[in-house]
Amino acid sequence: MKNNKKETKKEKKEKEDDKITLEGVVSEVFPEMRYRVDVDFQGLKHSVICYVSGKMRNRFIEIKKGDKVRIKISLYDIDSGIITFRLTDRKVPVIA
Repeated sequence: MKNNKKETKKEKKEKEDDKITLEGVVSEVFPEMRYRVDVDFQGLKHSVICYVSGKMRNRFIEIKKGDKVRIKISLYDIDSGIITFRLTDRKVPVIA
């Protein structure tokens, strides 16, 4: 019989502490919504294979080569990550 106990806020917070949030640039696009993101972390350059988070996938947010993105990387596996946010440089027109 499974233990169907819900996670407490403390347990969820501990899971979040195992991940690092970084910003990088998409350098390559792979099939099945996977991307290679180049990250510069304190002077060290590293490339990470990332997939899109569920909320971004549900909202059909497009990510193209050259886009700046925010990713989460696990401390245990630094070669894979999750894209959680696409940073935009779009300018909003001002209506006077």
